[in-house]
Amino acid sequence: MDLPNFYHYNKLQKQRSIHNADLQLASDTLMSKRDENITLMWFDENIDKELRGLFEQIHDSVIVSTDQETFLKTINGITDEKILVILSGKCSRSLIPLIHDNKQVYLIYIFCINKADYEHLSKDLSKVRDVFTEYSHLFEDLQNELRSLVRQMTTFHLFDQKQVSLKDLTRESADFMWYQLLKDVLLAMPETADSKIEMIDRFRIYYSSKNPTFLTKVDEFEQTYQPCDAIRWYTKDSIVYRLVNQALRTEDIEALLAVRYYISDLCVCLKKECEKLKAQGLDVLTVYRGQFLPTEDIDKLQKSVGQLISANGFLSTTRSLIVAEMFAGPGNVIFEYVIGTHLNQNIIFADVSEHSEMPHEEEVLFDLGTVFRVEKVYFDKSSGFWKVNLVAIDETENLTNNFLRQRRDRMTMPSIEQEFGVLLMEMGQYSKAISYFDNLIQQHQNDDIFKLSCYYSLAFSYAGNHQNMKAMQYATFACKRCVELTSDTGKGDRMLSRLFDLLGSIHLERKETELALKYYYQSMNINPSDVDNPEILALYHRTEANICLSQGNYTQASDHFQKTLNIYENWTPYDDRALAESHFNLGHTYLVIKDYEQAFRHLQITLELYKKSLPTHHSALSNTYRELANICHLTNKYDLALEYYLKAEESAPTFKKLTDNSVLLSAHLYSLTGNCYLHKNENAIAEQYFKTSLALYEKCRSSVNSENILIDIQWNIGVVFNRKREFYTALEHYKESLMLVERIRPDERIQIAELNDGIGTCYEKTGQYDLCIEHTQKSLEIYEQCIPPDVEKLTDMHNTVARCYCMKHEYLLAIKHRKQTLALEEQKVPRNVAQIAGLHTSIGWSYHLNGDYHLAINYCKKSLHMFEKHELTDHVEYGNVLSTLGVIYFKMSDFEHAFIFCSKSMEIFSINRNMESEHPAIADNYEILGNLHCINKKQTLAFNCYVLALHLLKKILPQGHEYITRVQTALSQITEVEF
Repeated sequence: MDLPNFYHYNKLQKQRSIHNADLQLASDTLMSKRDENITLMWFDENIDKELRGLFEQIHDSVIVSTDQETFLKTINGITDEKILVILSGKCSRSLIPLIHDNKQVYLIYIFCINKADYEHLSKDLSKVRDVFTEYSHLFEDLQNELRSLVRQMTTFHLFDQKQVSLKDLTRESADFMWYQLLKDVLLAMPETADSKIEMIDRFRIYYSSKNPTFLTKVDEFEQTYQPCDAIRWYTKDSIVYRLVNQALRTEDIEALLAVRYYISDLCVCLKKECEKLKAQGLDVLTVYRGQFLPTEDIDKLQKSVGQLISANGFLSTTRSLIVAEMFAGPGNVIFEYVIGTHLNQNIIFADVSEHSEMPHEEEVLFDLGTVFRVEKVYFDKSSGFWKVNLVAIDETENLTNNFLRQRRDRMTMPSIEQEFGVLLMEMGQYSKAISYFDNLIQQHQNDDIFKLSCYYSLAFSYAGNHQNMKAMQYATFACKRCVELTSDTGKGDRMLSRLFDLLGSIHLERKETELALKYYYQSMNINPSDVDNPEILALYHRTEANICLSQGNYTQASDHFQKTLNIYENWTPYDDRALAESHFNLGHTYLVIKDYEQAFRHLQITLELYKKSLPTHHSALSNTYRELANICHLTNKYDLALEYYLKAEESAPTFKKLTDNSVLLSAHLYSLTGNCYLHKNENAIAEQYFKTSLALYEKCRSSVNSENILIDIQWNIGVVFNRKREFYTALEHYKESLMLVERIRPDERIQIAELNDGIGTCYEKTGQYDLCIEHTQKSLEIYEQCIPPDVEKLTDMHNTVARCYCMKHEYLLAIKHRKQTLALEEQKVPRNVAQIAGLHTSIGWSYHLNGDYHLAINYCKKSLHMFEKHELTDHVEYGNVLSTLGVIYFKMSDFEHAFIFCSKSMEIFSINRNMESEHPAIADNYEILGNLHCINKKQTLAFNCYVLALHLLKKILPQGHEYITRVQTALSQITEVEF
């Protein structure tokens, strides 16, 4: 692009020019940092239009803004990138307080005419880098800062949850060891002629879509690169540096596989240089690293003293404290690393300054996975920097366990290529394993035995990825090929046995019991019980256990799982994961038979074993948290259940491409979490979880067995809307759930009963009494067949039906159901006096509605006597029976007793704050007192009573209810007379 010689930029009657050289410097600076998760935002209300257009063309991560509202909205919307901000001096005072504490804002530059006016901001505020008056100075500093920032992002992100560049080994030693294993296998894989070609192709694909000018550098690398030049290419901040470090930072397995050719060369070169350095007789080496860190990250560093830290990239440091301070910027962090070279023989580092294009930086580069311990974090007043002291240690062997040691030993196997794929499987990276084994098959078309092992691994990878149909296809094909290729030698027996076992487990999960049994028996017939082979014997008992599970013989299943566990506990070569799987199987079996104590014990052991031997994000770890949460949920420990559900969510593996089954698992997890919040009456939070669950479900509605999850989701959403008094919406969800249950779980009679009960409740609340009676009666019929009877449920439903008959003026039917309720309640031991007394009140109320006032008075006085005899005058139903007597006496024209009982009822409700504030009896009291005031010509008092009654009735009754209409009529008559 042809650039003009200069642009004139006028502000506050002064002129400032941007020259061609400055523009070229800006272009070079920004173009070289593409795709590094860095955004530059430039705000100036009066920026020249041509200047703005020029900078927006230079780079798509440069955002130029002239509107403050748009600027703030944009900056607050960036959540996963570092932001460098350039502000005009005029705007800086108003905007800096609004953006300074934003975690994504890394540094702020001020560009102005008069530097002295704004210099105090850079001294007072930690994120204000400096004040500039010349474009050249601004872009030079920006270029240095961008280079420093990219280096920091590459190797030192202790607290970034998405790009785990620095690992806390004290808490995540298993993650560290898996990463070390992955590196070891990568570097051990054979280098072929295709390795370099594969890497070059990766470079071309990556850079062609980012910045085509870099393709010339790719050509240069292809033509000139030699393994001995690895350090030089790394330190020159080249195409290699960017792609390698992005792969390391993000732990992108596919990218790491593609660039392993170069990583291997760099590791070899570093080791050679390290040997040279140690040969000089240096006992202790001290190096530094300067870095700008936000305040919250410094706070976290202070809490990390004593912990082990490892960079999962190549860690860049310097011998020069001055260089480190330059990279840190004023008032930020200096890391000081001390390496005792004679004590740490396995630590690889090299002085690479002689290979660097910037030798003045005196760079010392550490190999992958170097471990340090944080010794001290403090603010050094004399220098004005935060100081972090770290010591290099060689404790990787202390961090390993049986499983990881065994995995390292297996790396001597002939097929290291296959070992890499198996490692991906064991790390829970099933999608990547699938892609990897597919590629291996293409590369070894003429090796049938090799391909058979890949098909075998693909079957288990698809199963781990919850793609059961694909898993069955590959397992079936592998079984066929195994018989064809190994039938004469018998060498494939173990593989064949495990494939049949896998097929049995998949069919069992799909509730296809007969097919599951078929495959389990085939597995057992290949490997009969063999007391001389612990591995075969363990597999035999596990298969027997699964057969028992499929037949519902849970006691026998637990016996066989226990025998499997005993074998692993007594067999030294076996590892933590085999023990964990055995404890998990036992825990799950005990959960099924509702022995929650034993289930919880075994699953807690499972959790501790998996923590030591699995990466942080693994489906087995997530499943264990989920099972523990289910136990707590079932035992009403909702806070603990929530804790485990949230950990299950946090530890679940992330997928680039989600399978239907993995989405369904997430949907179910969100539904269960929401149900816990529902039990805690935190309805708003519960609703959000259920909506998320439903949205996830919609993505895979057609999956097998997915409707089982939808039943619970719809039911729970119905409960939420019921509590929100949005009854019509609640009905929609209840009905959807009921329809699904009746179609796919017709034997779940209690579930059908509960849903009918919920539907009936909503119909009652909306005044649809016939429909309420219909659904509640269906529920009653099911509960009446239960042994022992659920008295609470039965009494609730009889009461519901009775209320509906009352509203339909079918009082004798209402009385019938009230008396059935009373008979059930009187059978209870111990007797609930308040409940029995309340039922007498309800029967009395129904008799009064039927016009039989004497029977009504008799039942209510029995109720009154029970409350007073047992000193239950603080009970809500005591206020209710007083009100009921007041209403009955009013209808008998005994106004004196009506006034006495209603007044006393109001006194009871007002004194006892724990009583229900929206009890219908309060509205009855207000109406009767209003009527009495009308009779006594006290219209104002009557008016006030009616208003209060109407206000309450509108809260508890559906719109248009006859009770509401009656009070509104009485109120309107007073208005006509009085006003």
